[in-house]
Amino acid sequence: MQYQAVVRKFGPAQDVVELEQAALPPLARDQVRVRLLARAINPSDIITISGAYSGRTTLPFIPGFEAFGVVEQCGEEVLHGLAPGTRVLPVRSAGGWQEFKDTDPGWCLHVPGELTDFEAATSYVNPMTAWLMLHAKIGLRPGMRIAINAAASSIGATLIGLANAAGVEPIAIIRSEGSLERLRGRVEAIIVDREESERDLVAGLAGRHGLDAVLDCVGGARAAILADALKPGGHFVHYGLLSGQGIPASFWMSHPDIAFSYCHLREWVHSQAMSDVQRAYSELTAQIASKVIATEVREVFPLEKVSEALRSAVPFRTGGKVLLV
Repeated sequence: MQYQAVVRKFGPAQDVVELEQAALPPLARDQVRVRLLARAINPSDIITISGAYSGRTTLPFIPGFEAFGVVEQCGEEVLHGLAPGTRVLPVRSAGGWQEFKDTDPGWCLHVPGELTDFEAATSYVNPMTAWLMLHAKIGLRPGMRIAINAAASSIGATLIGLANAAGVEPIAIIRSEGSLERLRGRVEAIIVDREESERDLVAGLAGRHGLDAVLDCVGGARAAILADALKPGGHFVHYGLLSGQGIPASFWMSHPDIAFSYCHLREWVHSQAMSDVQRAYSELTAQIASKVIATEVREVFPLEKVSEALRSAVPFRTGGKVLLV
């Protein structure tokens, strides 16, 4: 038997995620069984549980896109590379909020021994999304000028760390002064963009036009203000909707001279050879092991207390990740 967090209807995660016990099925001959040790609660999990991606999500399901563990057992046809005890992070599907996950061995990223369990459990969703935006989307190089909103968030910290490692100090856009000290010395400038007015953002960007790229996870009307600061041909990468508002239709007509793209880690991973995903992941884990980037952990709950963990994690705020162990 094992514990599983199960979603049988879409809705607010705190209301619809239920803890259940289920028998372990026989292991398929071509799969591996991973004993999961630590799992991160991410916005992408909560959005999926809400039903936002109901067209590609079949009920019931077990959430959790980011979970670290060790190989417990290999099917009879699994011959190479994944002996029991191997540290792995199974990707390309949800299912992390349970004690064991059966998966294709080709979808398991190898986790180096230098990472702690908690570092491993936060090494994929945010770091890989940040890497994808900086390197695959905008082609980060020394001397570039970029702006990042929600810069005090976990992914914001990762973006800044990776940018600094490449010789770039971004413009950091935050919602309150509480994170000023953490950002000083790592960024070109800090703009406090208070929710009640756009004036501070407009004033903060005044004189800072000609940006090479904007990385936006807020959306809404502020997208146009950020786009106005880009140079012709500059990159606007949109990867989140923290404002709860989409980018206005007027955005497209008023900014025909910029390169707009969405960034969805899931789509990229599904379109790549697993060897390329592993290569990118290995680059990132080296950065994590050397403390170039780090994810703060705010609270840790046992899987059996998933409801309590969700109440702590949602709504998401600065201060670190909530983990399930």
